[in-house]
Amino acid sequence: TISVSAFLLTRSTDLEIRTFAANAKTKATYYAKHLNEFCLADDSGLEVKALGGEPGVRSARFAGEEATDKENNDLLLQQMKFQITRTCRFRCALAVANPTGRIVAETDGSCEGMLLHEPLGENGFGYDPLFWSTELHKGLGEATAEEKNKISHRGKVVRKLIAMWKKAANNKNGKRQEKQGRKYSNEQQVNGKAEQENGASKPEREARPDTKPEVKPESKPEPETN
Repeated sequence: TISVSAFLLTRSTDLEIRTFAANAKTKATYYAKHLNEFCLADDSGLEVKALGGEPGVRSARFAGEEATDKENNDLLLQQMKFQITRTCRFRCALAVANPTGRIVAETDGSCEGMLLHEPLGENGFGYDPLFWSTELHKGLGEATAEEKNKISHRGKVVRKLIAMWKKAANNKNGKRQEKQGRKYSNEQQVNGKAEQENGASKPEREARPDTKPEVKPESKPEPETN
């Protein structure tokens, strides 16, 4: 049994990159190489326009390394207290690495909304109680799990990745069929050419009827008459 704790990344040394995409690729590459398996990893968080994209990659530890959801929410509301522009979005980046650590697929997605002035609803986690979804026209803290999954940033990137894989598989199958079609066509041409060459090397012989020499019956002299 492999203990995941033996391969954990440390935030201070391995995840100092400032973008979701870079962090997702770092995690996918790291675990794929250490486990010698394909690995899918993501990084996500909340971006608030008035704060220049903060909390961003620090969303989970906005108020400190061991901060709770409530502490993060309270700090965010404090910093946004006098802000009129409250546009925000949840962002998620996803990456897939092969066992050698090479990134073989990546995508991202977002969930657009507005930051509320106070928590609304009791569902969800993290910043959900402060997020008004412009797609659902309700707070994520009020939304059901099914409603949230339809518009969530993570749900969108997973569906995009599945669509990418399906498209790649269809293209691969199409190319295979095209290759097989060309191979069959070439074989037909080669066979046809061989038949033509064989036909040219064997000229047709004229059909001659079987004839036998004509044998005339011997003529007997007629007797003389007086």
